[in-house]
Amino acid sequence: MTNDSSTPQPTGTNPAGIPVYTFGGLEFVRVPKGKFIMGSEVGDREKPQHEVDIPYDYWIGRFPVNNAQCNEFVQAMGARPPVYNEHPVLDWSKRRDHPVVFVTWEFAMSYCMWLNELHGSELPEGYQFRLPTEAEWEKAARGRNGNEWPWGNVFDPTRSNCDGASKTTTPIGKYSPRGDSPYGVTDMAGNVWEWCHSLYEPYPYKADDGREDETASGDRVLRGGSFLLGRGHARGAYRSSSVPRWPSLINIGFRVAASPISPVK
Repeated sequence: MTNDSSTPQPTGTNPAGIPVYTFGGLEFVRVPKGKFIMGSEVGDREKPQHEVDIPYDYWIGRFPVNNAQCNEFVQAMGARPPVYNEHPVLDWSKRRDHPVVFVTWEFAMSYCMWLNELHGSELPEGYQFRLPTEAEWEKAARGRNGNEWPWGNVFDPTRSNCDGASKTTTPIGKYSPRGDSPYGVTDMAGNVWEWCHSLYEPYPYKADDGREDETASGDRVLRGGSFLLGRGHARGAYRSSSVPRWPSLINIGFRVAASPISPVK
């Protein structure tokens, strides 16, 4: 596929029959443009619940980036690896299909830049690899109608790695397709927190209010909960945040989106 305005074609389907696209060796699913329900009335961080219109189609990683994929970047760029490479218990080579952890926001952004250099030509014109905005992440996780969980509104401990399901990360896709979102995205409830492109700012979400400025200082959004936390943190609307350069934790990773170069329209 050349870098033009043509629509990418699927390279296969997931176990539920949803089309899967491959860019840069990573699997993606498509999320169509349009309105969705964002936030909730459960916690102050999630209020007010409101409608957001994403005016473009985008693709989001079917899985979080795993250790083997991250190591390709480390080896190619001579980048300082996440501390899992130095951790005696978390030897990445023994957990190749687990989501990468100990990732800072800046490291995740660098990974996306590297993908653009190598594989940006595989995307439609005007698109690039980057971290998903908070709105892109939430729509991909909850669907148009704001599901409580990726699979629906009733918690099921057999569909995700949270709430004591495991004491560590699990291989990406272990809970697919039963734990997938309406668009076929997996591991969006539990396993690892995921960095978003967005600054942590109060709601309502507005893409053009400065929160998508990559050069701005401030905490960046984390979404999805993790294996260390309960079901409340893994809800699709739950918001957390951290400092972009802060030494990351055993339960923080990321996934990649393929979206317009600027998320502001």
